[in-house]
Amino acid sequence: MVRIEHFELRTPDVVALRLPAGAVLRVSTGCLWLTQDGRCEDVWLQAHGSWTAPQAVSVRLSAEPSVDFQIAQAAVVRRAPRMRMARTGLGMAGAVGAA
Repeated sequence: MVRIEHFELRTPDVVALRLPAGAVLRVSTGCLWLTQDGRCEDVWLQAHGSWTAPQAVSVRLSAEPSVDFQIAQAAVVRRAPRMRMARTGLGMAGAVGAA
């Protein structure tokens, strides 16, 4: 299962995000500047461009001048706890209240 979040950035202010490994950033409209903390390379994404986080990473983003984008990442699926039937020592008839 994949979780997709939609974002609009309408300011050139820099926004910091922490992305998990494998998260995909996709630009719908506009232009997005992206840089990873600790790396000197910048990434510029135009409409329909995408970038995948190689590992869990902190990034900084900015719109040039505005951008619509999505972040897709694996969704955490939590399983419902399993229910266990308790043994009561009663037979099936006793469990349903047979006389």
